[in-house]
Amino acid sequence: MSELDRNIYQRGQQARDNLVSALRECGELADAVEHFEDQELLDVLLYLDGLRFVMAESGQLLQGVVRGSEG
Repeated sequence: MSELDRNIYQRGQQARDNLVSALRECGELADAVEHFEDQELLDVLLYLDGLRFVMAESGQLLQGVVRGSEG
């Protein structure tokens, strides 16, 4: 495996790990969104915005890696 291929694989794996982790955290935060109020709810919503960013970035990167490996 070339150095470039190894780097692409590692970036893809990191993106996958980040995406899986963020998705699991979202599931765990569902109860908090359902039950928290006021500042606690606001804190959870702000945290979810950060997770949304991680999911979007990691998802796009992972899509690129998968598409690149299909060709």
